Amino acid sequence: MLLLSLYCSTAALAQSGSDYKFKTIVLDAGHGGHDTGCRGAIDNEKNVTLDIVLKLGALIKKTYPGVKVIYTRQTDTFIELYERANIANRAKADLFVSVHCNASKSTSAYGTETWLMGLHKSDGNLEVSKRENDVIMLEDNYQENYDGFDPNSPEGYIILSMNQNAHIDQSINLASKVEEEFVKDGRQTRGVKQAGFLVLWRTTMPAILIETGFLTNREEERYLVSEKGKNEVASSILQAVALFKAEVENDYSQLAFVEEQITNAATDAKAGTPPDIPHVTNSHSEVAAADSNLKVSVTPSVIYKIQITASEKAIALNDPRFGGTKDITNDKSEKGVNRYVVGNYSDLQETQHRLASLRQKGFKDAFIVAYKEGKRIPMNQLP
Repeated sequence: MLLLSLYCSTAALAQSGSDYKFKTIVLDAGHGGHDTGCRGAIDNEKNVTLDIVLKLGALIKKTYPGVKVIYTRQTDTFIELYERANIANRAKADLFVSVHCNASKSTSAYGTETWLMGLHKSDGNLEVSKRENDVIMLEDNYQENYDGFDPNSPEGYIILSMNQNAHIDQSINLASKVEEEFVKDGRQTRGVKQAGFLVLWRTTMPAILIETGFLTNREEERYLVSEKGKNEVASSILQAVALFKAEVENDYSQLAFVEEQITNAATDAKAGTPPDIPHVTNSHSEVAAADSNLKVSVTPSVIYKIQITASEKAIALNDPRFGGTKDITNDKSEKGVNRYVVGNYSDLQETQHRLASLRQKGFKDAFIVAYKEGKRIPMNQLP
């Protein structure tokens, strides 16, 4: 399946770095207080989400001292859904990220999902939004606060979901980046989805809700409650935010520093042995999981290229979908996946500039890959 991106940056976020600066992010730890969220065998959602959000906030503050981080909660307290959005709106935030854990009647369900406000496409999507919205029943005057919305009415969800955030393109962009980063950590992605979430309903900025995994799956719960798991989830979200911020500001100079902070955080984290989490086996994860385009080490024997797409079926190099790119080649994997790459650079900074140019042309899923002595190697194995 062709992985070319179909999304383009909107005019609001296509300004030059001198015109727009990413100033404020609001981090929302799902549930809290008497609202436990979904319950696992080891811990409750409200505790896992708070730990992840606090780790993520600390990483953002350390990486971007100039960016203001606002939390909807920093302790085990109950915050109404409408107030979470109000916090972001009052702060005139540039981004709203709500962190959750998933649940299912099937204990075999696992994987990550990232959601944005919109019309649900399936009954499964509706059930997720209903579960997250049911918390309003714990609030006083919920009918007044949510304009008479009934969390048990399917018709209400249709009306609610039609009120899509004006920043839907940017939300899709960020949500896609979050899922891509999870894949690089070997997580199973269940995709980017839309549904009517009250916590996203009235936000006036790009806004996403991340389901970091299923607490009802015993293996995934052990991962999510572990220090290693929480650190990896926080780091993956940070990397997605960093890429999103770089695109918004048209400034990729800080990406290497982001990777350095993540590496340091991993070194400082408490040691732990996580369970084996089921990995994705599709072709996209194969090419994405091995790479990180933020590595800074360079040696003369290393060559960098940029993968712009992958496909199970071969595509002609002069195909119009490649937009007339001249230096494109097919680096077919051992499993027969057609991986289309461009460039041939020994300097990483030069490669990053080309990557930025390709993403501006519409190749939003492009990422850097490395070769040593003609063999493709994971970026984290570079000297």
